[in-house]
Amino acid sequence: MVRALLLATGLFVALIGALLMVAPQAYFQFYATEYVSGMDFPARRFSPALLALGALLIMARSLESGPFLSRLCLLTGLAFLAVAATGVHDWASGIARPAILGAAGLEVAVGVVFLWSAHRMKRA
Repeated sequence: MVRALLLATGLFVALIGALLMVAPQAYFQFYATEYVSGMDFPARRFSPALLALGALLIMARSLESGPFLSRLCLLTGLAFLAVAATGVHDWASGIARPAILGAAGLEVAVGVVFLWSAHRMKRA
């Protein structure tokens, strides 16, 4: 199951990275209450990091279960929970549209599954 999770999440993260590189305004106009074209610069600058993270998650599918993979799942789970928390906070602050709550729900689900996977690997 962890192999499929790494593949699906890696593809998703890489897709967001590609979107931020080629059309950051589409992302911002969907989630942010206000869009300013200057927001494109940091999004494009950050997009290669998301592309690399996506590639790393996809490549991690070939790793044997062990301490590194368990820790990668733990960190990925915590990162997704943190991203969800920022989305909820930004919605509560009036910065983000309600659509962010759907994204946050998905991020919480992904984060919990990664944490569960890390826990299972640690116990095995």
